[in-house]
Amino acid sequence: MQIADFDTASMHHHRLFRDAKIAMLTHRVLSHMQATATSVNEVEEALEEFADAARHERPAADFALLEAGETLGL
Repeated sequence: MQIADFDTASMHHHRLFRDAKIAMLTHRVLSHMQATATSVNEVEEALEEFADAARHERPAADFALLEAGETLGL
């Protein structure tokens, strides 16, 4: 069974159409904001782990003894 195309052109200026469009856009924005917040939390956790590892793995004196062009060999 085929149904003819649903033409929404005549509805574009109706309140229901506008409200539905705003609801879809709001949902999309909220989804993106949630994804961004999740990513920010993951980055913060990774930075905390990195800072913790940098603080505990090597004393600061090891870095001070390096000459120009030397690395710690990590």
